[in-house]
Amino acid sequence: METFLNCTCRKGEVIFRSDNVSTISVLKDVLSKEATQKKIAVQMSHELDNRAIPHMLELIFPKLEDQVMLAKNVQLIDALQELKVHEQDTTFLSPHCQFILENAELMKEDFKQQPCMVDRLYAIITDLYMDWANFKGVSMKHKVPELLEILDTCNLNNLLEFFKS
Repeated sequence: METFLNCTCRKGEVIFRSDNVSTISVLKDVLSKEATQKKIAVQMSHELDNRAIPHMLELIFPKLEDQVMLAKNVQLIDALQELKVHEQDTTFLSPHCQFILENAELMKEDFKQQPCMVDRLYAIITDLYMDWANFKGVSMKHKVPELLEILDTCNLNNLLEFFKS
């Protein structure tokens, strides 16, 4: 993911900046754990930029769209190839279906190399939501099923609205 992490160190202070809330969340957890194990008192504060979530979703969403489309296309391959076996002339098929037939092997190979990519992207977005909520001091675990339903629709506007609510 094309995000950044900036670290500024001074005596007695470290400032982390990132456009990814989940990156900061992981850092916070690791630093808290290390400080606790070493019995070091650490003060942590954070500032959230409301532009971070739309930015991250706009980075992730095209990848999600591509992977969902690839998975749907791969599901159609066998049926389209079966049809091609029984029909000599397949010009009646939509351009999209013809494209799938022409690129079936490449699509299968792409899908085989990244079989869990949709699940990973769902997990990244879910973690982003949970991290954002945790930084705001609220628990949103009960809203995760709704988030997953929205992800299934593969609609960026609905996803952005969900994060705003």
